[in-house]
Amino acid sequence: MRAVFFWEAAGLSLDRANPYGGLLARAMQGAGVELEAGHPETLTKTWLHENQGKIDVLHLNWPNYMYVGDELEAQLGLLAELIDNLALARLLGYRIVWTVHNLYPHETNSRDLDHLAQTAITHLANSVIVHCEHARELVRKHFHRTEGVFVINHGNFMYPYPNEVGRDEARRRMGLNDEHFVFFYFGNVRRYKGIERLIEVFQSLPGEHLRLLLGAKFYTEYGQELVASVPPDEPRVILRSSRHFANDEFQYLFNAGDVGVFPFLEVLTSGSVITAFSFGMPVIAPGVGCLTELVPPEAGIVYSAEDEEGLRRSMMEIQEREMGPMREAAWERAHSLDWGQIAEQTRQVYESG
Repeated sequence: MRAVFFWEAAGLSLDRANPYGGLLARAMQGAGVELEAGHPETLTKTWLHENQGKIDVLHLNWPNYMYVGDELEAQLGLLAELIDNLALARLLGYRIVWTVHNLYPHETNSRDLDHLAQTAITHLANSVIVHCEHARELVRKHFHRTEGVFVINHGNFMYPYPNEVGRDEARRRMGLNDEHFVFFYFGNVRRYKGIERLIEVFQSLPGEHLRLLLGAKFYTEYGQELVASVPPDEPRVILRSSRHFANDEFQYLFNAGDVGVFPFLEVLTSGSVITAFSFGMPVIAPGVGCLTELVPPEAGIVYSAEDEEGLRRSMMEIQEREMGPMREAAWERAHSLDWGQIAEQTRQVYESG
């Protein structure tokens, strides 16, 4: 079986992009499926006719990048073409699968246009994949689809990131020592990530031994605003920025921390939380999206997103917990997100349409 996965511009790379696509392709090969990278310019009527009978499945993940544009009118034209091509694909016998990583794009020119796009794709797809039961319910509520919706875990990130550096070496690299209790955030710098709130709450916590390590891409205008919000005489907040963290850098960042803190304002699926688990790091996260189902109580704290004191209370509470058992539980959760099982379930979805 052959499938084309419409993922990111960097394709199915394990080191130049989010490794999810590359890990899925690697696992699918073991399940007897050849998963190839697709790009928006690939999906044309000519290409569909040329590959009829050669490609079995068209698998979408972030469909919004397939109709991205500076102006709303241009986006509308690209979306109309995308929907037209997907409809033709169905007529030609291709099976269409959409993995709902995000219900809607986090940053958009028009939520109405995105709703139109996601609704159309939901009903053109033979099958829809979600990463938790809550997401299944959201697909029903927002896009009115109940049949052919399959829950499959988001896989772990243990394979692409080396993990050979111990805690002491990682902390020396970050300017930390064993006496520090380190809260850690890793990810892109976007408003929905809640980083401003994290910095504010951390600065209110007592304790000279506390540190907040931020590993992120601060080069955007918003990122520079965040950097400027940290007083220069605040030694407890440590910034580590890069346009692209190499795979072998992750171990220094994650192994230097005690707890990952991801105070998202909105999210459905979080690769950052899964990356933390993949390094045996317990987490603090709000009960939004799939996070309630993803984070077991043994491996972290999930607080109510409606509770204004929830983040601060969790950051205080977790300092009193035994870190050893929590790290072990985080490892176990990462191992449970097994790519072999995910590939087999995905293959079954491909065949079910």
